[in-house]
Amino acid sequence: MSPIQKSARQIVMERLNTEIVRATTGDLHRAADFLEGARKIRAGSKRQRNASRQAHRTAYLKKVDNPISW
Repeated sequence: MSPIQKSARQIVMERLNTEIVRATTGDLHRAADFLEGARKIRAGSKRQRNASRQAHRTAYLKKVDNPISW
């Protein structure tokens, strides 16, 4: 019977748990701040990508004349 393969996330979580046991309170505080900042950066990057896509979708409107209605 073959052993169950662990996902990359499971392996990293095991490493993290091992280090948490050995870490000081200051280490944990800095790690938590780092992870929180990384999540905020990813969220900001997502907003920036979405805004860029929207601008790309409507960029052609700058180069065309508006239709004339009578």
